[in-house]
Amino acid sequence: MFTSKKGETDFFMLLIDAAQNTLEAAHLFRQAMNGDKPPATYYDKLKDLEHKGDAITHQIYKGLNKVFITPIDREDIMELAMTMDDVLDGIEATIARFDYLNIEQSDSYMKEFSAIIVSSCQHILDAFKLLSKKKYMQITEHTLQINSLENEADKLMREGIRAIFTAQKDPYTDFKIKETYERLEDTTDACEDVANILESIVLRYA
Repeated sequence: MFTSKKGETDFFMLLIDAAQNTLEAAHLFRQAMNGDKPPATYYDKLKDLEHKGDAITHQIYKGLNKVFITPIDREDIMELAMTMDDVLDGIEATIARFDYLNIEQSDSYMKEFSAIIVSSCQHILDAFKLLSKKKYMQITEHTLQINSLENEADKLMREGIRAIFTAQKDPYTDFKIKETYERLEDTTDACEDVANILESIVLRYA
């Protein structure tokens, strides 16, 4: 567990570690979408990162149960940890669909989604580093970018689903692809949830 010089849990470092782990998962997911191997072959590695993320979240909760004074509101730390966990779960849940739905390859929409998720996770990590330094106003630059990326993801999902129904294959395949697009968009929503919490913190502390 990350601790300060006084032996207390360093919540900011744990949040940064969670963001770094999630960014690593996002890069790996993007590699899965753009690589030559079937995406499902990346499942085990992403599952390992998801387990690591769960362990970090547990450390944060454990630390919160031991202290009375926290660097920012206790609820903010909990919500940031929970929503970061949602982002990582979304990445893992998407790659799992390639496995149990037997989707053998990605498409252009999935590749674009993976790029959006990587960018969103990078902005989250940068924002957490600023949060640890109490540079609140600079955080807004990143939350605005995350919100913009989420809007791109919304548009991408609509275009992807429109493409499914204008160039129909078989219903089963169409269902699998639509299900994957929607899970990817849910993951970008989770990134925006992190940004919304950060914006609330900025309003109260800046």
